[in-house]
Amino acid sequence: MIFCKELNKEFATKQEMFESLQKNKDEIIGLKKAQIQKSIDKGVSVTAKPLDFTKVNEQNKSLSLDDNHYYIAVNSTRVLDSHQDLHLDGIWNKTTKEQQGKNYLVDTHVMSLNTTIARKEHIQIFTATISFSMIGKSYEGDTQVLVYKIPKDKIINQIAKDWLESGDSIEASVRMRYTDLVLAMNSDRKDDKEEKKNYDKYISVIANKEDFEEEIYYFWAIKQAQNINESSLVLFGSNSTTGQIENNNQADNKSLDSTEPSQDTPSEHLKFYQHLN
Repeated sequence: MIFCKELNKEFATKQEMFESLQKNKDEIIGLKKAQIQKSIDKGVSVTAKPLDFTKVNEQNKSLSLDDNHYYIAVNSTRVLDSHQDLHLDGIWNKTTKEQQGKNYLVDTHVMSLNTTIARKEHIQIFTATISFSMIGKSYEGDTQVLVYKIPKDKIINQIAKDWLESGDSIEASVRMRYTDLVLAMNSDRKDDKEEKKNYDKYISVIANKEDFEEEIYYFWAIKQAQNINESSLVLFGSNSTTGQIENNNQADNKSLDSTEPSQDTPSEHLKFYQHLN
């Protein structure tokens, strides 16, 4: 038997599951686009430890870190999470342009005066491409991270400031809405040609395939997402490739503990799709 989270149902064969996913595909995509998600709820963030950034690129340019700013990686790509969502490189291309100067850094997704860590006008948003090995993972290839760059003297929450200055591990979580995604299925059915094409195109992108004990029958490839209003510092985030990026010249040092699929209970996720069949 194969269990499908989105449909909250077990299927005797993967063909039966593919047929049902195809039937409900448009509605599921609509629901995913309508939902504002927090990566902390999906069980996958980045832990901050010293990192050699001599190989890091900022939008295809050399990224030069300085001691006057904090660099917070709030999301990363190429990691398949427990909701079968795969963030693709380029997912934040529009956000870095459209949300510049609009997003706050807050504590655990609570938007209030007391929980604000940095004001929106002091945050620069950009993407950077780094090797998985630089964040302490043996995954092959690179990951693209969404970064908040903040002047150190603009951190207005003293508790957060003390934590960042201490160098202790901290993670991050992004508030987001998906705007462009496709279904990928390893199906040979005639009706699933487009989904099979997506599967063949993106299956090799997944860096953490070995984290899954069972075959990856399908997933949702996220092409674009919008970072809505804020990102957060959290104790435990969504994928463990998030958190504070620190300037360090020793190449052997690591920065982030990468993510494992979340262990959220099925009921928490399935409520979203429970009316489908």
